[in-house]
Amino acid sequence: MNIDRFKVPKEKRFSEQAVITLMNQSIFQFGNSLSMIFINLYLWRLTNSLLINGLFNLIAILSQGIMTIFLGKMAKQRDRLTMYRYGIFLTAFFYLCIVLTQELMVEYFYLFALLKGVSQAAYWVGYFTLVYDVSNNDNRHRYLGWNQITMSGANLLGPALAGFIITLYTELTGYIMVFSLAFMMFLFAALGSLRMKKETTHHKTYYMKFLPLLLAKKPGFAFVLAGWFIIGFPQGVLMYIPHILLYDIFPDESFVGYMNVVFLSLSILASYVISRFARLDATRTYLFVAAFGMTFSTVFLLWDISIWTVVLFMSIGSLFKPLQANTYAAHYYKWLDLIPLKENFRVESVVLRESIINVGRGLGIIIFMIFSTEINTTTIPWIIVSLLAVQLLIPWMAKEK
Repeated sequence: MNIDRFKVPKEKRFSEQAVITLMNQSIFQFGNSLSMIFINLYLWRLTNSLLINGLFNLIAILSQGIMTIFLGKMAKQRDRLTMYRYGIFLTAFFYLCIVLTQELMVEYFYLFALLKGVSQAAYWVGYFTLVYDVSNNDNRHRYLGWNQITMSGANLLGPALAGFIITLYTELTGYIMVFSLAFMMFLFAALGSLRMKKETTHHKTYYMKFLPLLLAKKPGFAFVLAGWFIIGFPQGVLMYIPHILLYDIFPDESFVGYMNVVFLSLSILASYVISRFARLDATRTYLFVAAFGMTFSTVFLLWDISIWTVVLFMSIGSLFKPLQANTYAAHYYKWLDLIPLKENFRVESVVLRESIINVGRGLGIIIFMIFSTEINTTTIPWIIVSLLAVQLLIPWMAKEK
């Protein structure tokens, strides 16, 4: 066996800061994964209302999109790492508030949703800018692949552990224990961010006002931005509806957590394959395969909504989602070398990405809420099919120049 075949080429190796960034992202994501699914199940247990769940996610997503625009300017003019740290601290505060208010959260769910949106905006503006800083065109596919693996690894353990903890206690005590543990993980992530170095830059001007001129010079970039809207379109609904469906069919939090292990194991496998073999010159092929696979997964829901159909839907989607996410992200970062301002537009590019994708997520939730305010096994499958079928447009959004 030729061992050299498995050695990573020098140009694809990570810097020390890239490794630290990946590790800290894993800690943050583990805290997020402990509670990500169970925030919605917690609200579901308290209210049994798809409307409350929908409004909570809608407010969080839209406030995240709006705040991304304002926080992006601060990140550019001050420091991306500082914004990243603000995001971690605000996320920790969000879970501390849940622990303190407990069931009263329902009375103020809109305020919690706003806080969640602001904290996520600050974190992801900082993090996605750091991704560009610690990677390059030679190793970005590999970095994004490992980013997906570490995130999926954290997501793998978190929901399973959270589901186990919740079932150990009666009533809603287990949920509060899980949210407390999540709070502690965010404190660890805050400490880990102190090992990360600030990127020195002399370009502090916020160039968003030049976007119309940029699009006029590079019209293909407008299509690429529109692609983020299409990617986000089904994501808002998929953040909470599939897990509520699973819990409604089989009301056991540990079952939902363990099934999440299955889904994320498939994502980890797919992400590893992508990190090893993906090529920038096959972008459209990857995007078409991913869109077709994700749309095909909805066929099972049209047959019936049961444990096996929901599990098949989520399993197949878990295989193709990393291919879409990593491919489009790498393609988007590549565009920063094609637009006139190049890397000086990287903060603005993150702001555009997060704002546009969250508008897509919000619109998807609004459409879902219009057609289904309760668990209706007839309408829900068709809504999900329609939202995912739009993904077939994405390959045409990935312009090369």
